[in-house]
Amino acid sequence: MIEKLHSYVDSIEDELIELRRLFHKNPELSGKEYGTARVLLKKLDDVGIEAKLLETEAGPGVVAVLGGKSRFPMIAFRADMDALPLQDKKICPYASTVPGVMHACGHDFNMTVITGLARTLATIKDEIEGSVKFIFQPSEESTEGGASYIIKAGAMEDVQAIWTVHALPELPTGKVGIRYGPITSATDAFKITIKGKSGHSARPHNSVDAIYVTTQILNSLYSYVYMKFDPRQPIVLSVGKISGGSAPNIISGEVEFEGTVRVFDQQIRDKIPEIIRDLSTSIASSFGAEIEIDWHFGAPPVVNDEILATITEKCTENILGKESVYLIKHPSMGAEDFSCYLWHAPGMLVRIGTGGENTSYPLHNSMFDIDEKAIGHGVKLLSSVALTYFAEQKMYPSRRPLSRR
Repeated sequence: MIEKLHSYVDSIEDELIELRRLFHKNPELSGKEYGTARVLLKKLDDVGIEAKLLETEAGPGVVAVLGGKSRFPMIAFRADMDALPLQDKKICPYASTVPGVMHACGHDFNMTVITGLARTLATIKDEIEGSVKFIFQPSEESTEGGASYIIKAGAMEDVQAIWTVHALPELPTGKVGIRYGPITSATDAFKITIKGKSGHSARPHNSVDAIYVTTQILNSLYSYVYMKFDPRQPIVLSVGKISGGSAPNIISGEVEFEGTVRVFDQQIRDKIPEIIRDLSTSIASSFGAEIEIDWHFGAPPVVNDEILATITEKCTENILGKESVYLIKHPSMGAEDFSCYLWHAPGMLVRIGTGGENTSYPLHNSMFDIDEKAIGHGVKLLSSVALTYFAEQKMYPSRRPLSRR
């Protein structure tokens, strides 16, 4: 059966490449993925897969179910749909036609692989020992993330295990990045407002300089937070935005700065907001200023399930060869709201190598592109993953249930 599926994937490879280029030429920002959703709905309908549009607070999503011999077990594959507010600087026929918007994170690749998977499995739906759900999620790139909203709309109902893929330009095409355990970090965002007292720069003694107070807080944050925890635990604190002041001869009375904190350990994650609040308040008050802190807890860490990772590694060896397996040594400090799905079922984030000639620019780069041969690799791999999962569930029904973590 696997050989039959591979032959089918080879036969539609050119169509999948054209689909990926269509997505790449017509990117849509978070919450606005309506054109993308229409394309997905049609592609799924064309192969007889019933799909529906889910209107969520984070934007439009698409969910489809391919029924096999039975409804259970049900597994899912998720792709993200949104693009980035970045100008595409590539010179090629499929460069973005939308000024200031491009698929610089490979979501066009992710969607194409999952769509190709749906088309491929549809050719053998009467032989599948379960059912497969395909989830196309909006707003992965937004601060809030779209995962929790599409889950709230029912996307994870009855799902017992879930996979997602992501392009990885650092890996050459033909390689598959697999990691057991944590693969991405939790990422939380904060905004701190320092309120001083404005005045003339010639009379600083009559003012409370919010800019100066901010510099003292920032210098302390970048050193003090790390000193509070075991240095073997990864922590990344970054401030990426700061604003304050109105003129060179006016002492600023208010400054805002925003940043993120990235960690893997939940206990550390829970403690950091209080540490930052106490330190900032102490420093500000010593200069006669006040602070306000707005803290937003973002996506938790993605922790790959051991059984699903084992299945994925085994399938990679069987489909692409043992040399194609790249065991990722260190998790990424980037965030992925795929983690939200893992509150409902065990999951696996797979990194697909897309690097090649002129396609090794990093994610979120204005020259980002993929080696399109990676599309077929991804579809073949996930087809094998789905069939292997169903076969193992049938063979070992009493093994640890995969319906919940």
